[in-house]
Amino acid sequence: MGVIKKQETGKLVEKEIKLFSTKNIFNNDIRQMLDEYKKFYTNVDILNFLHDEELVNTALSFFDNNLNISTTSKKTFMHRNTLVYRIEKIKKNVGLDIRIYSEAVLLENIIIFYRNIIQNI
Repeated sequence: MGVIKKQETGKLVEKEIKLFSTKNIFNNDIRQMLDEYKKFYTNVDILNFLHDEELVNTALSFFDNNLNISTTSKKTFMHRNTLVYRIEKIKKNVGLDIRIYSEAVLLENIIIFYRNIIQNI
């Protein structure tokens, strides 16, 4: 613990500052996130989805284009019906409808978390 002394209106005040190491942050926050997402990563269908780069990239493109089917299909040079089919396939496999904002955010967090944390452990 560090102590900072600072003078305020003629008085000497001591203020305690808590210092955190990255190890503590990793151990606490990441473990909590692992526990929350554990049910997703133990689901075989979700693991299959996370290993299917085509579907993952489709989902990420959809997220990047603000959940807009027309914009996503134009930017990815994909027919609109193909995109809708893939979104339905994601819904069937993962159980999340990524056209709904809250479910899209959850799936995007799962993908990012998986790519940045789980694959690197």
